[in-house]
Amino acid sequence: MSERSSKRWRRATISINERALKNNLHKVREYAPNSKVMAVIKADAYGHGMLSIAKQLVDADLFAVAMPAEAFALRADGCTMPIVVLHGFVDMAELEQFAKQNISTVVHQREQLDILLANDISKPIDVWIKIDTGMHRLGISDAEVGTYFEPLRKCKNVANIYMMSHFANADDSKNSLNNIQLELFLNVISYYDAACSMANSAAIIGLHKSHFEIVRPGIMLYGSSPLCGTSATTLGLQAVMQFESRLIDIKVVKAGESIGYGSRYTADKDVTMGIVAVGYGDGYPRHAKNGTPVWINNQRCALLGRVSMDSLCVDLTSADVNIGDRVVLWGKELSVDEIAQFSDTIAYELLCSAGAASL
Repeated sequence: MSERSSKRWRRATISINERALKNNLHKVREYAPNSKVMAVIKADAYGHGMLSIAKQLVDADLFAVAMPAEAFALRADGCTMPIVVLHGFVDMAELEQFAKQNISTVVHQREQLDILLANDISKPIDVWIKIDTGMHRLGISDAEVGTYFEPLRKCKNVANIYMMSHFANADDSKNSLNNIQLELFLNVISYYDAACSMANSAAIIGLHKSHFEIVRPGIMLYGSSPLCGTSATTLGLQAVMQFESRLIDIKVVKAGESIGYGSRYTADKDVTMGIVAVGYGDGYPRHAKNGTPVWINNQRCALLGRVSMDSLCVDLTSADVNIGDRVVLWGKELSVDEIAQFSDTIAYELLCSAGAASL
């Protein structure tokens, strides 16, 4: 385990379990044994620390980031792994940096194509054509692919061409759009000789026909389940981020008294309450509901009242704990997916928020 938090004056800490990360990468290869793995480490590796995570994922085949600056930071840190920038470049200056630093680009709009075709760069780069098969975010239509592929194939700036798309609902295996998107992508790529990538974490597990030559795991690498209604443990995934703090006080709240800002929780009986040194200033969700579990001394205790900037309150009425005990907000003992459900959000947001707060 390595500690992530640099805010030494905060009691809340984040540590990263490298063994869990390696386990999760191994599970990706078990689910998709015939595909290369493009590990998605954008958004600071989902809050886990991109530069350190990149060093741990040396057994991946490629990295994917969203922004050019992320790729540049990896290269500056000595990373030699192939890197794909999912948003691609926005101007000639960025494109030339891609060429100089051996960074691959996604092309998802006409302006990028025009820049590639109209200019000279110092070294050819790999290009990924992104096809919008139903996500309706970045990407070109299936009808446009030929107008991109053929000019790029003849362009001296282009080394290799790949094709990619992205699922909108892969986390829901029963959603009919999954097969519609997959069939559209299969139809498009049948006309071209190019390696392809479509499967995100959920599709790696549940849509085997979408694996193609390269899969793109993201959230499953960090130990969160990508599938609705299926736990990470069931999928063989292990939590990489361990988010902890300490119990700093214990007191009794009398029946009829309220707790915290807004008096959101009022005790209907005498309650033994604990105060934990963590809050939304540390990336814990302020909108977590009453009853959200925390783990203290092998016991699950329920959140009481509204989360504050630096503290939260928990019900210790039936717990055997002491001031100073270790408190797990999420990690090995308590799934981040469960906390996300209590907070009406997704694990991605919680991991990114806590990771950003630790910087």
